[in-house]
Amino acid sequence: PEYIRTKLSDIPDEIIDQYNLRKLATADGSVYMIVTKGMYGLPQAGKLANELLEKRLNAHGYRQSKLVPGLWKHDWRPIQFTLVVDDFGVKYVGKEHAEHLASAIRQNYKVTEDWTGNRYIGITLDWDYDKRQVHLSMPGYTKKALKQFGHKAPKQRQNAPYPHTPPNYG
Repeated sequence: PEYIRTKLSDIPDEIIDQYNLRKLATADGSVYMIVTKGMYGLPQAGKLANELLEKRLNAHGYRQSKLVPGLWKHDWRPIQFTLVVDDFGVKYVGKEHAEHLASAIRQNYKVTEDWTGNRYIGITLDWDYDKRQVHLSMPGYTKKALKQFGHKAPKQRQNAPYPHTPPNYG
C-alpha cells in the first residue's frame, strides 16, 4: 500500500463531514490515508498498471521486450504489439492470433477495436499495401494549434519565418 498525507484545507467539506476527518486530523491539519489500489494522480500509477498488465498477459504467453519498453511479443504466435498508455498497435499474421490477444485483454479490461488500423496514438495512418508504405498525418492539428495559441494570420503572404529586411547600403 501507499501512504498519502493531505491537508484538510484541500479536501471538500462534504467529504470531511462524511468521513469525520476533523477527528482524524493531526495538529497541523493533515490527514493520512492508505491507498491500496490505483489512484488518479499517483506518480507510480502508470508503473503499477503496467506491472499488473504484464502479469496478466504473461499468463497468456505475451512478454514485454527487455530492450524496448512497450513492445510485446507472444512466445510462439506470429504477433507483436506496441502499447502507449491505452492504445495498442498490433502486427499479426492470421486473424486468430489477434483474436487471441483481444480475448486475453478482454478478460480484465474494457476494449474497443478498430480492425482497419487507421488511427494510433492520435495519428492517422493511410496504408498503401501495394507499395508497402504507410503515410502518417494529423488532419486539423495545425489549424487547432494556431487557434489554441491565438495566432493571427498575416495580412500579406510571407514564405519565411520572419519578414525580409532589405540590406541598407550606405
